[in-house]
Amino acid sequence: MIRRLLIPGLMLLPAVAQAFQPFQVQDIRVEGLRRIAPGTVFNYLPVRAGERLDQRQAATAIRDLYATGFFQDVRLERDGDVLVIEVRERPAVARIEFRGNDSIPTEDLRDSLREVGLREGEVLDRALLTGVENELRKQYFARGQYDAQVTATVSPLPRNRVGVRIDVVEGETARVSELHFVGNQAVGSDRLRGLFTLGRKRWYHFFSSRDEYSRDKLEADLERLRSYYQDRGYANFRINSTQVSLSPDLQRIYITVNLSEGEPFGIGEVRLAGSTILPREELRELIPLAEGDRYSRGQITAGAQAISERLAEDGYAFARVNPVPEVDEENKTVTLTYFVEPGKRAYVRRINIHGNYRTQDEVIRRELRQMEAGWLSAEDIKRSRERLNRLGFFDQVQIETPQVPGTDDQVDVNVSVVERLSGSFQIGVGYGESQGVMLNASVHQDNVLGTGDRLGVTLNTSEVDTVYSVSYLERFWTRSGISRSFNGSYRETDAREADLRDYRFETLNLGVGFGIPVTEYDTLHLGVAYENLELELGDEASQHIKDWVDENGDDFDMLKASVSWSRDTRNRAIFPTRGGVQKLGAEVTVPGSDLEFYKLSYSNKRYFPLLDSLTLSVEGAIGYGNGYGDTRELPFFENFYAGGMTTVRGYKGSSLGPRDEDGDPTGGNVRVVGRAELIFPVPFTDLPSVRMAAFVDGGNVYDTEPDAFTSDGDIDLSRMRYASGLALTWISPLGALTVSLAQALNAEVGDKTETFQFSLGTAF
Repeated sequence: MIRRLLIPGLMLLPAVAQAFQPFQVQDIRVEGLRRIAPGTVFNYLPVRAGERLDQRQAATAIRDLYATGFFQDVRLERDGDVLVIEVRERPAVARIEFRGNDSIPTEDLRDSLREVGLREGEVLDRALLTGVENELRKQYFARGQYDAQVTATVSPLPRNRVGVRIDVVEGETARVSELHFVGNQAVGSDRLRGLFTLGRKRWYHFFSSRDEYSRDKLEADLERLRSYYQDRGYANFRINSTQVSLSPDLQRIYITVNLSEGEPFGIGEVRLAGSTILPREELRELIPLAEGDRYSRGQITAGAQAISERLAEDGYAFARVNPVPEVDEENKTVTLTYFVEPGKRAYVRRINIHGNYRTQDEVIRRELRQMEAGWLSAEDIKRSRERLNRLGFFDQVQIETPQVPGTDDQVDVNVSVVERLSGSFQIGVGYGESQGVMLNASVHQDNVLGTGDRLGVTLNTSEVDTVYSVSYLERFWTRSGISRSFNGSYRETDAREADLRDYRFETLNLGVGFGIPVTEYDTLHLGVAYENLELELGDEASQHIKDWVDENGDDFDMLKASVSWSRDTRNRAIFPTRGGVQKLGAEVTVPGSDLEFYKLSYSNKRYFPLLDSLTLSVEGAIGYGNGYGDTRELPFFENFYAGGMTTVRGYKGSSLGPRDEDGDPTGGNVRVVGRAELIFPVPFTDLPSVRMAAFVDGGNVYDTEPDAFTSDGDIDLSRMRYASGLALTWISPLGALTVSLAQALNAEVGDKTETFQFSLGTAF
């Protein structure tokens, strides 16, 4: 017969204890379990089979089982010499739903619930629900939504489960109505308000959220205020208090910042202390402050960072540089002492590569400038990351250097990559202002079988050009990094369709090239190619072209040799923000070819970061060509042209420079072009594949071999054409889409201008 020992409820324990009779427990049985294992109950019981159960142990057992939070009811009963534990489990949370949350993402709210112990799959503790509501209200209060209402509802589900629904009425975000400063004497309140991202919204800022209060935004603004003063000499600046007042309707906020400016300080002596390892003079030059300069916390920190980075280049990855200021209140100066603790030199134990499912390890390792068993160099790590990014095989590249456990002088280098699709089969349609409609089909593989080599087969047709080409690039032909490339192409060009002179030609080209790395940033390119060219004149060809063909013929076999030097310091290939690329090249037909001529070119493009989202790009290029030997001048079909998207926007493609007797552009043997651009993201978007630019272009083409129709032979830079405007570039799946709106600034009679220009796809 089962006899009741204790009834649930700790408050009744003393009354029941009077009727309690201890007994010897021969066995223990647990009833009522659904999800929880019996072993969990046994772990919390203070009595085991074979032991005697008394009043104290029974009370402790109930208390301990309740304390687990798994049960909402616990009973102890006796069945002969068997202790029977009857439990009723708390329901499990099967799902958590949110309704009405627009300003805060659902996942962020779920994170908040996890912090207070409420998550799906866990046992429901109803005592938590009040805390849940309060925690979510705090999230909204921090965003300035002070009238937000949060209600948690629990609904029973089968199998002892519940669903929790969180209903949110967010209300309106409180707006900053006034921002006041108290105690500022040296700097006006209007200037200080300009430092804050919080404040009253101007009437013309239609999409601004400046007046939407947020505690995080206020904290960031206060730190910005503190930095502003301390970077301008006010070493003793402090914020005494910040008062945030709320209107009765919970819709308007008034902020008052009480501050003490103090007086401006200058820099006294600047010292270096500790074990500097490197010559102190070298490290001293890295500190941007000197005696007599205005005190600046930002410059002090920059000096410490520069010293740390310099030591890291020599392997001292764990160096600590601590600038300690000594304030002289009487003389209003601050003496700086940089204490340097280089620590031990760190060596690389192992380089680990992760995430490369297609790309071979060797392809990644050959781009790394940090070597195993060598000392860790921050500069080599940075350069390795840049080289991997510029391969174009990866969407993300991360390099971490965790310390080897149990050592103080070893690190591992962990390279993690996220691969992108490196191959493509493309059939597309494009349009260029100078090329007309373009049809293209291509197969490209930039990482053939994971080797890093590149293969391309292309067919392109347009109103001007038809091109068939195949190419193969072996990026690491030798272990020293020399590349080798092969290419073959067939091309038909109709110049009349490009509004040039009346001729067309066909070319067959077969070539091989080599790229020889000279330094980390410099490469020497050597190439040789055989070219066959057949020329056909139209009925309206100019007399100058007819005379040239009569003198030189219309079918040519040429052997071309090329040499060029390039220096590339860009931080990335697409939308770079710093560094630059410059090229110097020469191409010449080998003596004995049917035509003997040469072409020289130089270009330099630099990128300067102005702000986080604003980059200045400056570019200049010049080209010159001429004949030699039996060829009197540069062949007319090799002339340079200017005008259009790639040279001078705002003018029709290839329209600038000398013209023949029919008014058609002839091009010239000299080209000078340049441009300046301010590059920035598209406003109100964060698309990584789109950029805008405000630009000024300039350029023209000249002919130093004058004839009756084309040129007087002078290179007159005053005849340069200029244009300015806006451009947008989108790296689309079909290629780069570029659109520009340009206004010609000094067009002359006869110039062909175009305000709107664009190109889609790739022109060859």
